[in-house]
Amino acid sequence: MPPEPWDPVVPVARLPVTDDGGRLLELFLEPYCWSEWLEPGAKVTVVTVGMAGAARPWVAGASVPDEPFELQHLAGTPVVRPYGDLVLLLGAHGNELYRLP
Repeated sequence: MPPEPWDPVVPVARLPVTDDGGRLLELFLEPYCWSEWLEPGAKVTVVTVGMAGAARPWVAGASVPDEPFELQHLAGTPVVRPYGDLVLLLGAHGNELYRLP
């Protein structure tokens, strides 16, 4: 669960990411130009929060309407585009690593 305070009526989407490879993995979050380096075996969760009560809770601009995430794979680097108003990066134990407006 994302850190409190938390409004239970807002839509929330979670994308778990695990580095199952044998070397460092750079996870890139766009459009924030934020990257997180994951050690082999490391797990994080990208959380995006949509707009409560909206017919389309995810921010306009998604290439696939009504989807909370888009994922690209570029030269060994996964690029995640979350389409919520708020984006959190959580560690393996649910601790907040980063918050993007």
